[in-house]
Amino acid sequence: MLVLTCIVLSAIINHAHAASDACKQIVVGGAAGWEPISYLGGNGHAQGISIDILRRYTQENNISLKVHLEIPWNRSIQMLEAGEIDVMAGAYYTAERAMTFIYSLPYASDDVMVFQHVDRQFSVHSIDSLIGHSGARPQGGSYGDFIDRFATDRLDMIYSPTGNRIFDILMNGRVDYVLLGRYDGMANVAIDGIDQQVIAIEPPLAVNEVQFMFSRSSPCVRHVARINDLITELNDSGQLSEWVAFHLPKSNSN
Repeated sequence: MLVLTCIVLSAIINHAHAASDACKQIVVGGAAGWEPISYLGGNGHAQGISIDILRRYTQENNISLKVHLEIPWNRSIQMLEAGEIDVMAGAYYTAERAMTFIYSLPYASDDVMVFQHVDRQFSVHSIDSLIGHSGARPQGGSYGDFIDRFATDRLDMIYSPTGNRIFDILMNGRVDYVLLGRYDGMANVAIDGIDQQVIAIEPPLAVNEVQFMFSRSSPCVRHVARINDLITELNDSGQLSEWVAFHLPKSNSN
C-alpha cells in the first residue's frame, strides 16, 4: 500500500511539473517605440515585425500571446532574467547577455547611427570622430560590445532615460549628436516632425542584427529552434522584408 501511495504521489508530482513546464502562453517584453521592430500603434496595440513573427508562431502552435511593451526596457530585462517574461521582442547581441539569455536567429538588422542637427554638423568617419563632442544615447540599451565599451571609456555621453524625447537635447544644443539605431532614430524623427532639421550621418558606426532574446528559465525556450525555422521560412519567402517596409514610420512633418 505504501509503495502504491508513493507511485501515485510521484505521478501527481511529475504531472504537476509537466504542466508547469508546458509553454501555453508566451509573455513578451520589448521596446515600445522601435519601429519597425516593436512599438505601440495609435490604437495602443503592440505592432512590429517581432510581434508579427511571434503572432504567426503562436497562432500556428495553439499558444496564447501576451505582449507588455508598456513595461520599461530595464524592468523588462529584470523580469526576463527572473522568468516573469519569456522573451524580449528584439535585442542586439552582446557576449554578456548571451551568458544569461538564449538568442534566436536574427530576423532584422539595424544600423547604429550618429544623428546631428543640420546647422551643427561635424565630420564622422568612425567612432573616434565623436571624441571631444558631447552626445546622448538611451539609458539601458546596448549597441554591441565594442561601441558600449568605447562610449563608456572615451566618450562624453549623456544616458537619457526618455528615449522617445532624446532629440530634445539635440535640438536645444545641449549635445552635439545623438547615438541611436537607424530605425529607432527614424521613428523619433518622424514622430517629432523634425526630418528637415535632424539627419543621420552616413555611413553607420556598426550594423547590429536584431534577435529574440529568451529567458533560460522560460518553459517556452524549447520553442526557439522551431521559431528559428519560421524565421528562415519567412526570410526565404520575402515576408520579413514586406513586414519591415510596412512597419517603417511615416513622417509627421508638412
